[in-house]
Amino acid sequence: MAQTLDISRGNANATVISGTAASVAAPASPSLIGLSRHEIVEHLKELDVPERTLRMRANQIWHWAYVAGHTGFDDMTNVAKGLRADLSDRFCLERPEIVTEQISSDGTRKWLLRLAAGPNGEPGPEVETVYIPEKTRGTLCISSQVGCTLTCTF
Repeated sequence: MAQTLDISRGNANATVISGTAASVAAPASPSLIGLSRHEIVEHLKELDVPERTLRMRANQIWHWAYVAGHTGFDDMTNVAKGLRADLSDRFCLERPEIVTEQISSDGTRKWLLRLAAGPNGEPGPEVETVYIPEKTRGTLCISSQVGCTLTCTF
């Protein structure tokens, strides 16, 4: 479904891109996305990763997931094949789903994100975020509650 809405000025000249509204099934395995390095270390301990290599392995996984943006463990070529297989068996690297995206004529972008589904398959919580580009920087607003107290024009 496409419609127009300028989310930064109230004008009708932005593109709205809608994803599916259907709930997403819970991933077969818990995601490592969103965990701290310390939490990743704790999960690696469950996989019997040697104590002396825990921090290094957590940093490698962190790099592949967040810096390189990979979504599969097979891509992690500097991680031992056996550990990659164990990670694939127990975890995933699922990221939030973009439910809708609105792009304004001034470059402002507004996304509705759905986080991972719950353990019983119930839809995950949704979070709204807006990226506002400026000449020397960009601002990212993330709504954690209804009724933000800022007086943005969108």
